[in-house]
Amino acid sequence: MKITTERLPNAQITLTVQPDEQQVEQALRKAATKVAQRYNVPGFRKGKAPYAAIVRAFGKEALMEQAAEDMGDQVYKQALEESGLQPIGPGVLEDVTFDPLTYRLTLPMPPEVDLGDHRSARVERTAVEVSDDEVEAELLKMQEQQAEWLPLEDEGAAYGDLLTMQIAGHAGDDEIIEDEAFELILEEKSEDFPPGFDTQFLGVKSGDQIAFDVTYPDDWDSDFAGSEAHFEAQIISVKRNDLPALDNDFAALVGDYDTLDDLKTSIRQGILDKRQEEADAEYANAVMQKMIEGAVAIEYPPVLVDDAVERLFQEQEQNMRRAGLPLSEFLRLTGQSEADLRQRLRGQAEMQLRVDLVLDKLVEVESLQATEAEIDERVEALLADATEDDSGLREFLETPSGRHALSHDIERRKAIQRMIAIGEGVAPELAAAPVEAEASAQPAAVEAEAEADAVAAEEPQGLEIPA
Repeated sequence: MKITTERLPNAQITLTVQPDEQQVEQALRKAATKVAQRYNVPGFRKGKAPYAAIVRAFGKEALMEQAAEDMGDQVYKQALEESGLQPIGPGVLEDVTFDPLTYRLTLPMPPEVDLGDHRSARVERTAVEVSDDEVEAELLKMQEQQAEWLPLEDEGAAYGDLLTMQIAGHAGDDEIIEDEAFELILEEKSEDFPPGFDTQFLGVKSGDQIAFDVTYPDDWDSDFAGSEAHFEAQIISVKRNDLPALDNDFAALVGDYDTLDDLKTSIRQGILDKRQEEADAEYANAVMQKMIEGAVAIEYPPVLVDDAVERLFQEQEQNMRRAGLPLSEFLRLTGQSEADLRQRLRGQAEMQLRVDLVLDKLVEVESLQATEAEIDERVEALLADATEDDSGLREFLETPSGRHALSHDIERRKAIQRMIAIGEGVAPELAAAPVEAEASAQPAAVEAEAEADAVAAEEPQGLEIPA
């Protein structure tokens, strides 16, 4: 068997295979026998014609086509064994020629990633800050959440008060509103009622009856634009929002805090933690983009992009189904076909694939492989948070697939942690770089493998695709 190979772009190889003459001759004779059993050869009983007569009757080219089809799988398997090639997917038959019999195939090979001097990647980091005004704004939200609507005794209604009323409104014969217990927070500007409506309720008290006319502006966005309307209302109650004092008692009311300053400190830290998490995600994306741009090579066969597109397509379909919108209806509403959607997802899928390949390479070059102890620790952590509904989780995590999924996740988290350290210029020397026992709370980029779905459901994912 004669075998030649040629490297192609995008981690592919052209494999050209020419079986030896003896193989071809044997295949031709088997093909002739098969043809003779299937068709009549003039002058011979079915299946009894000699080889030469079959060749004369059907032609050698027809037999060669049959022989090429019959021996194709065997030739392909033998060629891979003899060449030592290990494609990551089935080869694609591009061409077959018959003089001599020759197969030409394209093989998808494992991705090739060379990060170059990845440790030179640097991205400026901006410190995260929280202002006093932001803390005060959050404190005021908490105050409003603890407020109570208390009825007014003698004082008339003012802006911000809550009015409950029996109200009827008409524009000519057309009804605008008819409600026995209508609630209205009195505001100077309302999107529901025309200018002047609000002022009619200033100063009213429980038990008051009022009637008034207002005119809807010509440009009002409703069927009543330009119409004069008549309203009659019986005030049932007037209430004012009673805000609790912002003091130590308030701090104790909303949480386990001794003083208002303790509450403010907690608010500040909460805002800071959330903002830091967002900043970490943005920073990780920026460093990743820097490494991708600085890589010597990131090559992968198109079949991997096709697989990534299909995963994204299935995820989108599942998300829509959970939201109660069938994919077919979404495509109809957006004027797309399934092919259009897949094409639209292709750019996202390819960038995510590049991110995955860079992270995998970082695990390799930075020696960030997960240890058995780390995997055991993650198993216990997941099981500690599991509910009775997760009865199958332990069984899954104890399988080779489950442990592999955890290993994959741990390594990705380590890679992101190390990538951020590289971007900041604080990564340990490679020779002395320890394998961290646990990734810090940095955003995780895990494009989980199929068997990792159960783990992915338990763990947050955060690393976004660089733009």
